[in-house]
Amino acid sequence: MSGTWWVPEAPCAGDLRFTSTDATADTFREPLFEQLLLVCQDCPFRSQCIELVLPRQSLFDGICGGRLWFDGQVRDECEAAHRGELEERGSYINHGTEAGARAHNRRGERACSLCREAGRLAQARRRERKRASGA
Repeated sequence: MSGTWWVPEAPCAGDLRFTSTDATADTFREPLFEQLLLVCQDCPFRSQCIELVLPRQSLFDGICGGRLWFDGQVRDECEAAHRGELEERGSYINHGTEAGARAHNRRGERACSLCREAGRLAQARRRERKRASGA
């Protein structure tokens, strides 16, 4: 993946209604999700969205790539959605970890704030161990 340059250009950018923090199967029966799927209808970034979020691997709850996901499974989709967009080529990022920071780097993207902080703390621990060992 060549980065996430497209994220600010996506029609859903900054809209927190596309993910659910307290998702249950009942949450996804609301008419709101039909309205949100309409936002995805003409989005040119549906496949990039799926590649970034990796909804199956991350057991995502919310709307991603023109589809409504619950526990990593598609529950509904916008009319323009097609199967070719569903490929998850990347690997899941465990955010807030040093491994997550490395995964961002492998993808060629700037690490999120959680992963940057985890990487910074890991580097500080390595430096401290090196100082303590006298090397």
